[in-house]
Amino acid sequence: MEENTYILDILSGLGLAINEKNNSEIVINYPINFDKKTMKFVIDSNYKITFQQLGCFLSDFLNADFNEYADFLNFFTKYSLSLLNYNKLKKVFKNGYCTEETFKDFVLDLQTKNKNLLNKLQEQIDMILDYCLLNPTKKAEGYKPIERLYVLRRISPNLTILNENKSAYYSTNLFSSYPGSTEKDIYEFLSKKKNEVIEYDLILPYDLSSIIYKSICSILKEFLYLKSCKNCNKYFIATNKAYNYCQNIAPGETIKTCRDIGRKATFENTKASNPVLDLYYKTYNRKSMMKSRYPDIPKYVNDFNKFKETGKKKIKQYKTNKLSAEEFKNWIEKNS
Repeated sequence: MEENTYILDILSGLGLAINEKNNSEIVINYPINFDKKTMKFVIDSNYKITFQQLGCFLSDFLNADFNEYADFLNFFTKYSLSLLNYNKLKKVFKNGYCTEETFKDFVLDLQTKNKNLLNKLQEQIDMILDYCLLNPTKKAEGYKPIERLYVLRRISPNLTILNENKSAYYSTNLFSSYPGSTEKDIYEFLSKKKNEVIEYDLILPYDLSSIIYKSICSILKEFLYLKSCKNCNKYFIATNKAYNYCQNIAPGETIKTCRDIGRKATFENTKASNPVLDLYYKTYNRKSMMKSRYPDIPKYVNDFNKFKETGKKKIKQYKTNKLSAEEFKNWIEKNS
């Protein structure tokens, strides 16, 4: 298979492929941007390739309110080819651009044609996740989530997502850069450690249901985890079951993510519920402030550095029960 064949096949399909081997999704589309100088929307003639965690399409799909123009627009901009063939998309952008009014009318028309189907798919996903993962029936409690899916598939023929899903399968090897054309060139290419051959086992879904079904299967097999962020309440994909906060910019913030805020909240709650740790961090902050205020006085600098270095070890010992609360408290007070 030629190196560009799989890309062309993705572009001629839904603009998305799945690599189950490394739990990733390949999204390919033609970026659409607003040019403030000309006040027109412009489509890039060069496609853009984005790699993301498997399941991101599903979480983005669940988070979107397809009845709202802004949500529909954001989803369409990221996954345009999943909703529209590129040749139809090009017709909107004559000479590569179109007016604001033309673009908005186009998106509104696309929203009207697709929102009912998209809403029904969301409802089906909720039903599947509820039965298989979130609220299993008493009969299903003793079985694995993926086993519940197989049962649901048999007893609920109206869940179209669980019907036979069609996808193309590719297994191909691609070089990390152009290796040359002769046998000698290719072996010389491989002899350099920075060069490599990348193996791709790709699934190219033919429809939205196929993308969704594959994502759900990965979640139910617990290869990854679909979580609801405790800060913004939106779905996100986690590689660790313990993660409770997403990495999106938090509501009302410009830089901090929900995970940043969540860590701080957890940290503050831990301090508030643990007087010994609270005492440690109060002492730590006071010594740090003295060092910052008097950087030329060795006593304050050395005192903080020593407290910080030893404190790390003491906290680790305390959290692993190798140091009692009383012993830790005595050390803090002695070094205050």
